[in-house]
Amino acid sequence: MAHQFGLDAQADARWIALTQMIERGAGWLDQVLQRWPSPESILGDSAVSCSAHSERGETNGETNDEANGETNYETNDRPAGWASLQRMIDSAPPNRLLRCLPKSSSLYLVTIRDPLYPPLLAECGDRPPFLFVQGDLDNLRSTTLSVVGTRKPSLDGQRAATDLTHAAVALGLTVVSGLALGIDGVAHQAALSAKGKTIAVLPSGLDQIYPSRHRQLAANIAKSGAVVSEFPLGTPPRKHHFHRRNRTLSGFSQATLVIEAGRPSGTLITATAAADQGRDVMTLPWSIYHPEGAGCRYLLDAGAMLIQSPEDLAHCLDLRIPDQLMTESVARHASAVPAQPQSLPLDQREILSLLGRESHPAEALALRLNWEMDRCLACLSALEVQGWIQKGPKGYGAMR
Repeated sequence: MAHQFGLDAQADARWIALTQMIERGAGWLDQVLQRWPSPESILGDSAVSCSAHSERGETNGETNDEANGETNYETNDRPAGWASLQRMIDSAPPNRLLRCLPKSSSLYLVTIRDPLYPPLLAECGDRPPFLFVQGDLDNLRSTTLSVVGTRKPSLDGQRAATDLTHAAVALGLTVVSGLALGIDGVAHQAALSAKGKTIAVLPSGLDQIYPSRHRQLAANIAKSGAVVSEFPLGTPPRKHHFHRRNRTLSGFSQATLVIEAGRPSGTLITATAAADQGRDVMTLPWSIYHPEGAGCRYLLDAGAMLIQSPEDLAHCLDLRIPDQLMTESVARHASAVPAQPQSLPLDQREILSLLGRESHPAEALALRLNWEMDRCLACLSALEVQGWIQKGPKGYGAMR
């Protein structure tokens, strides 16, 4: 069973000490936990004699093989350095890091031996041996969809992430993402706003929420979903942790949906991890003039599934489309192009037609229409005042 922190201080300290042994290697700790599923079972298994360690050259509880980072097992199947492992667990002091965690939801530790460990992640050869979880453990065994994308999304990227996340929730899926700025945060927020479940996978310990500006988002996620980390408490986000986190994120789900991605990017690392794990990769098409769409076009060229609507998402996942989702889709397609009432002056209608759903600078619009700049700016100002368009970082675009 999963260990719940806060009920037994000694047991908490022992579990935290055991997770610190991840420094010897995830594969090493995975094998230990397969044989000895708890600190108590490790303490209850007698260590090999000190003379045997001395003959093998163990110094201060560490063998030569361990010092070289190699996994070596005794003839009795105990790992090398067994005595030092027992001492570390048995003498573990109370951990102050637990005090740094928000009390709004319970903290658990789930190991590979636990029936609540995510089933698809358990199939991965490089699975993490344990997961710290804050929130509802039942989410770990729900049907999930991983949603990832750029940290600097366009307005259309944000809209696509929101629409497709709402569709995923309507399809009964739990949305998994990395709590990062950009598309990840949009996906988490969209799942919460749709009254759905979402799981955030961190590149740091649960007491080191990253990015820090998403602390409140993480707390909101933990209330109904789950915040998850494969890193021990107290672990800060480090560069190599993001690659590790991305593989765990993709390992949660049968498919990964890439909303918007540049090339190169961390999002493509997640997509590659999903493909390596034998999972489906899905992505959206983007204009060849869209810089954050280069990664998506690359994935499509490499064989990713094309997603252009919630219906495509349901079809690729072999799920039935709920009636409510179908109704919303019809309404969305009906409003895909802004209405252009004939009461608007011809110049303004021409501008709206040219904008479509993209954003363009005034200079580009004037050049395309072969207008003087004053004429173009006058039309844009009028449309902005009437609420048809808005000015953003990339120029003028239709109101969403």
